[in-house]
Amino acid sequence: MSAREAFLWGSIGGLAPEVLRWFKIAATGGAIPQLHWLLYVVFLVLYVLIAGLVAIAFRPDNAWKGLWVGASLPALIAVLVQSAPKGPGPG
Repeated sequence: MSAREAFLWGSIGGLAPEVLRWFKIAATGGAIPQLHWLLYVVFLVLYVLIAGLVAIAFRPDNAWKGLWVGASLPALIAVLVQSAPKGPGPG
């Protein structure tokens, strides 16, 4: 799979959970959250771009793996944050 394809599938995977969240809100008739829409869109675009870049780094060999990497990005970030090394200091 080329880097361009990995980026595309990872980006789609990164967008999928958010699309599902909005679909669930619409399907249940829930109220639309009060958001600062411009800021929301900016962060969503950044998140989708990061999901695509992470998919390139993982070098998936098929589209399903690219989607998986993009969709599981929040879990990957959580693991990285929990296991981040401590900075230099006493001790």
